[in-house]
Amino acid sequence: MPAVPILPADEYMHEPSDDPQFNESAYYNFVDRDSGFGLLIRIGNRVNEGHAEVTVLVYLPGGRAAIRFDRAPISDNSAFRAAGLSFEVIEPLRSIRATFDGTAYLLSHGTDLADPKRAFTSSPVVPLRFSLRYDNLVPPYGLGDGSGIEGAHDTIAVGHYQAPCQVEGWAEVDGDRKPISGLGYRDHSWGPRKWQGPTFWRWISCLADEKNGFVAWTQKIGGVRSPGNGMVLRDGDLQLVTGVEIASRYGPPPHYPTAMTVTMRTQSGDEVSASGTVFHNVPLRHRRDGSVARLAEVLARFDLADQTGYGICEYHDLMDGDVPAGMSEA
Repeated sequence: MPAVPILPADEYMHEPSDDPQFNESAYYNFVDRDSGFGLLIRIGNRVNEGHAEVTVLVYLPGGRAAIRFDRAPISDNSAFRAAGLSFEVIEPLRSIRATFDGTAYLLSHGTDLADPKRAFTSSPVVPLRFSLRYDNLVPPYGLGDGSGIEGAHDTIAVGHYQAPCQVEGWAEVDGDRKPISGLGYRDHSWGPRKWQGPTFWRWISCLADEKNGFVAWTQKIGGVRSPGNGMVLRDGDLQLVTGVEIASRYGPPPHYPTAMTVTMRTQSGDEVSASGTVFHNVPLRHRRDGSVARLAEVLARFDLADQTGYGICEYHDLMDGDVPAGMSEA
């Protein structure tokens, strides 16, 4: 497929296809390197199914988490606005504002979400609010040539881009307001999103400062493992990645990732490696037709050259009981 450029118009909403699982989604995250406070938010408009998937996840120090998940009714794909969460374009491909005003379940341990029914019935509901501005540190890039995800157009997204960001604003959990000033990532995707389509994917992100970090991505779909994509940011210079190898360690059942080593090959031929250790984990899941796709959303601390970086990493796996499909490969 020829490269498709990323255009300012792509920052706005796209005309849905007739695919029943058409999805247009935007995702934002943030990690505070000093406290371990983190944030993951997403709206996925599935207009042909009549709802938006809304995820608001706050990682709290000590392993706690505040979580809100909704399938909010929608009748069109005109905006990212549902269940109290909204994303507003300030300047296309440069600046976005994300706001939320609602409630969340306050979990004693993020991994309590492995059993959502028990977690939600046994956890208090608290007010949750935030207002955050995301400003790109570099121009957005795709996971391949131009917009999109190489080899995943039929199952994950036709169009896709992402970027590291400076994040400023505030977040308030149960009346405790915290100023936010730090780093994170954002992305925007549109096209079919079939959670049970890929056997697995890995999205490993890290930022050490405004000029140094990386994203490593690989997936397996229909028995085909992608070579991997992403980017390396060194001293403010962005190099796209054309090959990724990930070696992960896992704990006992249900086999959550505990550490990872990532090796990336850039377009210029450089090889860059980083090793990470997981210090927080909240497992999400999607169920359809008897199949379970688990997304272990973990916070990790990385050794990157002579720097220390932090990031949110996503381990998506089809599950066979307690065994994630990609455990032996990545």
